[in-house]
Amino acid sequence: MEKAKVDHVENSASVEEQLHEGEETEKLDSLSREMANRGTATEHELTYWEAFKIYRKGAFWSMFISLSIIMRAYDIEISGNFYALPAFQQAFGVYYPGHGWQIPAEWQVAMSMGALVGQVIGAYIAAFPMEMYGRKKTFAVCLVLTAILTFMQFFATSIGVLVASQYLSGIVWGSYCVIAETYASEVLPLRLRGFLTGYINLCYVMGQFIQTGITLAFIERIDMWAYRIPFAIQWIWPVILLVGLPFAPESPWWLIRQNRMEDAERSLKKLSTRHEKVDTQETLAMMVKTDQLEREIRVGTTYRDCWTGTNRRRMEICILLFVIQNFSGNPVGFATYFFEQIGLTSVQAFDLGVGLNGIGFLGTLCSAIPLIYFGRRTCYIAGLGCIVVTLFTVALLSFAPDYDTNNVYRWVQATLLIVLSFIWQMTLGPLTYVVVCETPSTKLRSKTIALATSIDALTGLVTTIIGPYLLNPGAANAGAKIEFLYGGISIISLTWSIFRLPETKGRTYEELDLLFERGVPARQFKSYVIEDFNDEKAKLEPARHE
Repeated sequence: MEKAKVDHVENSASVEEQLHEGEETEKLDSLSREMANRGTATEHELTYWEAFKIYRKGAFWSMFISLSIIMRAYDIEISGNFYALPAFQQAFGVYYPGHGWQIPAEWQVAMSMGALVGQVIGAYIAAFPMEMYGRKKTFAVCLVLTAILTFMQFFATSIGVLVASQYLSGIVWGSYCVIAETYASEVLPLRLRGFLTGYINLCYVMGQFIQTGITLAFIERIDMWAYRIPFAIQWIWPVILLVGLPFAPESPWWLIRQNRMEDAERSLKKLSTRHEKVDTQETLAMMVKTDQLEREIRVGTTYRDCWTGTNRRRMEICILLFVIQNFSGNPVGFATYFFEQIGLTSVQAFDLGVGLNGIGFLGTLCSAIPLIYFGRRTCYIAGLGCIVVTLFTVALLSFAPDYDTNNVYRWVQATLLIVLSFIWQMTLGPLTYVVVCETPSTKLRSKTIALATSIDALTGLVTTIIGPYLLNPGAANAGAKIEFLYGGISIISLTWSIFRLPETKGRTYEELDLLFERGVPARQFKSYVIEDFNDEKAKLEPARHE
């Protein structure tokens, strides 16, 4: 009897302890939710200027990592510009009677494909070390590889070796795309997300602008240094980035998934400055709550998970935004060669190429205005509509009765394409990166961006292959009529955007998780009110009935 009493007392004490522990856990969970909710409220309450003042360090490091995109765009622009560089044409080209030295279309395709084929592989591979070792270590390895592969380009004596170097370098460039986009979306608050992810597009423009300007400076030279010096300049970027990288904070989202909460909090402190409105512990709680929500709705971490459940819709959006971007008719990738083939001289073509990139730079800067006052969806659809009209106008001018004898038409076409570039860089260009960075779940962001970047490269391969054959005098010689193709595709793209492109402006990652989980139509994303935001059970209930 005494033993039974003792056991009963011990069991009662054990039950009481468990109940007490359960109550304490519930209190902690409640406290954590309250902190997370305050963190979410702060994200919405911050003004643009307050967000910049508080998170200027995060903005700096996001821009710093995105400098790698300048390097990538610079090297890719070499392919298009060098086709029209006299010294490069004579060193690696073939003489066509009546047209002078030209790089054969098949080699243009092979060289241009290098970066894109490599990007398909590099983007897919990059997600694995990014999740295992972090964003910073993966980035450092890529920078070292770029410095090594630049030697191969610099000392190339045949176009075959040069093409091989493009393919190998392309693998690394594909990694930069995934790292820069993922990092920018993970170190910035809600108010700065649009600007700094859109800045990635500005880096592309800057890389293209710098490369075109440097090539123009050497256009009169006819020796090998006319193209070797532009190759050598690529060594500048890895040096700058490797020196600054040790001081950059790691992504707090990645640290949370590694259960390194103290490191995540330290990272948040490095990304922000002390301010009465922001508590890093509340921000951390908000991020942990988002991660827990994704566990509840069973968001996986593999490539296969990107194609299951609500993630399939997210994947569709990210992929098609890049596809639309590639088939929108923006001639930046082969602008100089395009201008040359519609009848302008090499010098005029390069001058317009520089002007095109300059206007694109201005357009990307101006994209900040619609990002503040209008939503992503509105700006994207309006921009795509303007692009459709411009493309068909450029193509139809080719049928003017005196088109072959009147150079005015060529200048009008060139001017319209510069206008198109301004519209494109103000809307489609930056908004693609903004929405692609905002749309994926936090657990699948790197892999979703990696897959979308690979598809971006694959569709880019299509335009790269057909572009030279449609423009080259030794092939179709279509000239400006090529815009009929892109105009028709852009009409289809516009239709898709109206029905499938959601509004992501002003939504935290947790809110976006809920909107996608509930199957909210794209046109209702902006106005949809999450009335039961703090009710964990109610959050998931509508999704189960859909």
